Amino acid sequence: MLNVYCISGMGVDERMFKNLELNNCNIIHIKWSTPFKNEKLPEYALRLAEIIDTSKPFALIGVSFGGMCCMEIAKKLKPAKTFLVSSSKTRAELPQKIKIWSRVPLYKKLSDDVYRKAALLLKNLFGVTSKEQGERFKQMLNTAPKDYFKGAVHCIMSWRNLEVPENIIHIHGTADQVLPYKKIVNCTYTINEGTHFMVVNRAPEINEIINKELKGL
Repeated sequence: MLNVYCISGMGVDERMFKNLELNNCNIIHIKWSTPFKNEKLPEYALRLAEIIDTSKPFALIGVSFGGMCCMEIAKKLKPAKTFLVSSSKTRAELPQKIKIWSRVPLYKKLSDDVYRKAALLLKNLFGVTSKEQGERFKQMLNTAPKDYFKGAVHCIMSWRNLEVPENIIHIHGTADQVLPYKKIVNCTYTINEGTHFMVVNRAPEINEIINKELKGL
């Protein structure tokens, strides 16, 4: 069986992949750890990747910030395929507001509690549309390790990646309001009206794509 390592969105746990159904795969969830002070995304991602068994073929699936981590891992460890869902391959695909915020680093002064409250207030922006999804989103946010969010946000703000390695499969939704579809270059699969939370609420379509791409590996 192929090992498939999954990294969820910023600060949320493996429940983000509760609807992920892959054929003949061993799904392994990479858990978040707190970034070191001023740690850059490439170094942080490779720390997360220490659990990956590189002695056999493997694939990566990353959502949002998890997808950015997968990009950095893919550049070094050469997975068979890397799936980005609702994510960005390079800094050029990040929205302009993130680039502006990175020049005024007030984000470094915010507490984890502020980040959690902001995410909950903006849950509709993420594509969380039902009460059940909202409750799950809140529960997942509360699993992030202590002092995680400030360091994770710094990783994104300081990310400068321009390289796109081989075998990247980018799946993005046209209704993503966090990482807008119009910024995405060479999207492999487009999910019409898919939101940033589509790995949860559009899972059958995403499962079909990933299973098709992994067939034969």
